[in-house]
Amino acid sequence: MFDFLRKGATSVFAKIFLAVIIIVFVFWGIGSFVTSEKDLVAKVNGISITGKEFQEFYNFQLFRLKQTFGEISEEDLKKLNLKKEVLDELIKLKLLEDYANKIGLKILPEEVSLSIAQIPSFQENGRFNPQKYQMVLRELGTTPKFFEKLVYYDILQQRLKLLLTTPIVVSEEEVKDYLRFAKQEIELLEGILPLKACIEKINHTEKDLENYYLTHRDIYKEEEKIKLAYLFIPYDTSSEVTEAELKRFYEQNLDRFKRPFSAKIKTLLVEATDDTSLKKAQKIIEETKHAKDLKVPAKWVEEGVLSEEIKTALKQSKEGQVLGPFKVSSGYLIIGVEAIKPEGIASFEEVREDIYKFLKTEKTRKVTQEKANKIYSEVMKENDLKIWAEKNKIKLFETNWLTKKEFLDQFQNFQLAKKVFEAPKREFFAPLETSKGFVILEIIDKKPARSLEFAEAKEKVKQDYLNSKGKELCEQKAKALLEKLKSKTEITKEVFEKEGFQTKEYRLTRMEIPQKFSSNIAQLIANPGSSKVIDNIVWDRGDLKIFAIKSIKEFNGTIEDAEIQQASSVLLTQKRDNWFKEWYQSLVKKSKIKTYSLFEKF
Repeated sequence: MFDFLRKGATSVFAKIFLAVIIIVFVFWGIGSFVTSEKDLVAKVNGISITGKEFQEFYNFQLFRLKQTFGEISEEDLKKLNLKKEVLDELIKLKLLEDYANKIGLKILPEEVSLSIAQIPSFQENGRFNPQKYQMVLRELGTTPKFFEKLVYYDILQQRLKLLLTTPIVVSEEEVKDYLRFAKQEIELLEGILPLKACIEKINHTEKDLENYYLTHRDIYKEEEKIKLAYLFIPYDTSSEVTEAELKRFYEQNLDRFKRPFSAKIKTLLVEATDDTSLKKAQKIIEETKHAKDLKVPAKWVEEGVLSEEIKTALKQSKEGQVLGPFKVSSGYLIIGVEAIKPEGIASFEEVREDIYKFLKTEKTRKVTQEKANKIYSEVMKENDLKIWAEKNKIKLFETNWLTKKEFLDQFQNFQLAKKVFEAPKREFFAPLETSKGFVILEIIDKKPARSLEFAEAKEKVKQDYLNSKGKELCEQKAKALLEKLKSKTEITKEVFEKEGFQTKEYRLTRMEIPQKFSSNIAQLIANPGSSKVIDNIVWDRGDLKIFAIKSIKEFNGTIEDAEIQQASSVLLTQKRDNWFKEWYQSLVKKSKIKTYSLFEKF
């Protein structure tokens, strides 16, 4: 869900400064993950998915789509099947959370706070900035409480995946087989038919354009627009924080500065769970005098990723000790203890700078907000921002005409955008916080959305018509060529060129394919085991493409140790990902899922 969150989850920074980062969440906290059950959308194994929860996830995904593609029609939303995608994701999260609860896996609020604090988008000069956090979330169209819920589920899913798939290993022979396949050389022929070439062959009349316009009239609209006046109140940074305030905050929030138990360990797995493997593991432990004698890399782990048995053993262990064997699903695990960091509370000196920055930020924010609220009270008495500004001889800023998307680009607040575009002209709004201060907005004028007449939309209609007909023609030509190629014993570029296709020829290994082509094309051509014409037609940046694999040459060279080491990591990740997907599918098949009528109303 959030790949960018995962990189710092077990870093040294996390271990040392976990509690320090938590303080920035004191005033808004970690949201509860329980929602009302009054309006059910679905139930999975008796666990409720409420209308409110579904709406939150749906709105978030819809907002992200609109930010990427602009306004989306109801027809397009149906094609995307967004409702089902959102429900499937919620079902997945509920099932994973339920399974985690059953095996005793918990995600602490402090872990959620830490993960959020480590996201570069929320930082300034390498440190978490609360104002930037709020601003970015407004840009995403969501609230801290909901975003913290997303991060909680993301950590839960990754932690569960790590716990379940850690015993999965890859053998050297598996890696060598993988490399032999990946290093096979493919002779590839690419046929390219530019959309532009097909469009040039399309003839049209005025009547054709008018009919296309009438059929698609609902997409030719001028969006609702507004024009705003606004007052900007920059942050007042004159407030200072005293030493007494720093110490008082630290003493009153000691529970915020807790560090979890963590250990730096080496792990060695003896594969298989039979008596021979057990004896082999026991012998290794007997012969290993110190953890440093285990010739494997060490890594820091926190107690949240450990089973109860291993966590208990580690908490009772000493540095240098070798523990085990611990029976896991794929064998016996031996653990070397390199370092231990018990749970505790960070000292005042460790967290002083972070407390100062937090309190300074809060004071600055509070003073500026009070100033903005005072002005807003005066504006309310006048019942007009422009009149207040004229009386106080203050110049307001004015925007151009803004669509909803343009408003979001400028003010980065999804909820406010909704309110502003629903409000009447001359309405003004309570102070809005931005990254640099507060603003008070007033709607100067509004233009309602309207359907464009054919004459106004003609150029856009012509462009859409030609694109649509051009794509149809290109696809007809591509399908006809594919049929011809299937009957050919030898595929040459002359066959492509005779049908108007441009051609490119490649000779590359399977592992080079993703570097040369986009991901959807790479998936299409990377795995065939024999020479063949690829049936699928692909659109790629205005070109229609078809592919033919002319030959595949087996790899018979030498595989170097460095290649094995590098490929092991890639293959292990793939193997664990595939296992986890299969495991989840099995979980879904065993579950009882019921949807309610409310789901159809969304």
